[in-house]
Amino acid sequence: MLAVDPFFMTPDETLFFHLLDAYARTRHRYFLAELTLRIEELGYWVCLRPLDTSENSSDPHACKYLMVPTEQVRSAGRREQLPSSLVDQIDTELSKLNQISG
Repeated sequence: MLAVDPFFMTPDETLFFHLLDAYARTRHRYFLAELTLRIEELGYWVCLRPLDTSENSSDPHACKYLMVPTEQVRSAGRREQLPSSLVDQIDTELSKLNQISG
């Protein structure tokens, strides 16, 4: 198991954060609020929140937590793109959340 410094992201984590945040913003109007390594074997918790968090929005505290396997984070960093399986998962989950809160 690799030693992980909890205060700094690796280059793969940094690139993954930017890729997922950009995708969520442009495709779903959400942003990546959290990226936290749970444990190496399980992966990362990600929290996605809507860009519109004004008091007038239907649910200003809406969010979606997902577990992303460690290998998907590394793969995104190496390939400089999100894995298609993750894109499909994000599309499905955020579409459901939009139907509930929208």
